[in-house]
Amino acid sequence: MVTDAKQTQGIIEPRQELVQAAKKAASRIAERAEETDRSRRVPVENIQDLHEAGLLTVAIPKEHGGTEADLVTQIALYELIGGACASTAWLMGNHSVLCTRAMGLMGNASNWLIKDVVDNGSLISHAAIPGGDTKPTPGGFIASGRWPFVSGSSLSTWMFLSTMVPGPSPTWQGSGMPPAYNRWLVMPTSQSGLTIDETWLAMAARGSMTHDVVLNQVFVPEAMAPVDNRPQGHQPWLPDGPAALKVPMKARVWMSGMMLGVAQAALDETIEFGKARSMTLGGKSRSSMPGNQFAVADAAMLIEAGRALLVQEVRKITNKAMSGEDFVPNDASRVEMAGLVARENAQSAVDRLFAVRGAHGLYETDNFERYYRDVRMGTLHAVSAPDLVREQLGKHLFDIPLDVEPRWSQN
Repeated sequence: MVTDAKQTQGIIEPRQELVQAAKKAASRIAERAEETDRSRRVPVENIQDLHEAGLLTVAIPKEHGGTEADLVTQIALYELIGGACASTAWLMGNHSVLCTRAMGLMGNASNWLIKDVVDNGSLISHAAIPGGDTKPTPGGFIASGRWPFVSGSSLSTWMFLSTMVPGPSPTWQGSGMPPAYNRWLVMPTSQSGLTIDETWLAMAARGSMTHDVVLNQVFVPEAMAPVDNRPQGHQPWLPDGPAALKVPMKARVWMSGMMLGVAQAALDETIEFGKARSMTLGGKSRSSMPGNQFAVADAAMLIEAGRALLVQEVRKITNKAMSGEDFVPNDASRVEMAGLVARENAQSAVDRLFAVRGAHGLYETDNFERYYRDVRMGTLHAVSAPDLVREQLGKHLFDIPLDVEPRWSQN
């Protein structure tokens, strides 16, 4: 089994001032969720609500004006916002990752960007898949081409676009000559030569605006094109940062919390539905039928089990950060495992609840069909796909390096 991590400090509970602020924001955001889904666009009011609640700065240290939320707190916050509107939670999660990554990539050179987020509630979006055609030029780079899957693109103030640049990186010390290396292109969404192609006509997280970004001969100064220096999967982006944020983030913990929130909202509303509605072909309430009782029980157990494992592992790794211990690959593997269990359990729970809803669950006038669609994002995202996580976990259990290819490509 994946060895148990030692818990070094007391139980960490979610910070209640942030939880209460998130509950108030979630209430307002939920009122706009149906229109967000229908219009395929998160309204700017949702981002303002996140800003006023301090939720856009959960991954920013207090010394820079952020709310600096530990991962236990972040899970609770993403559950609340995810249950209100998955598209909004999706933007919040991607934005928060980039806040941490910007500080890790750029150091003090990112202070202006972090200040803009803290002061103005500016949203950051990014393209994680290297795209476009980027060439060096005096003073920087010229970039053209297409970057897919840029969540929040139509609403963000800033963008980080991953790209490959010809030649070895400035810090390359190995033998041979690598054909290319990875940089991030940082620019305002209002950048001349940048257009957004609204390609996200998807069934899940419809309002997330995960469109393609197209650049046409855009000059990016070298200072705005940091080299990608991402740490190993079990190492934090901010090794010298505050303990609350000095944890590995590879496991997409925010996504797991968000999906639990979607499933919890589906369960809560289905219980009320079952109490209020009678069976289509009979007079008794849906809640009186044993099959429906089994369904809500199964869903509740799946959600509670996923949440319990996720919180358990996040508490352990946060305690380790606060005690100053070094991280090892087993730490990240356990959080990866817990995150996948939470996401798969959330999807299974919503699927199970369809038995209670019946054909009513298909109506677009009901929230349930949106929950059914949105919860699938947790197992379809490229970096959190179940098979990828299982491969990483299995290799760790077998003591196989993560960069070893599948057996059929070996001699």
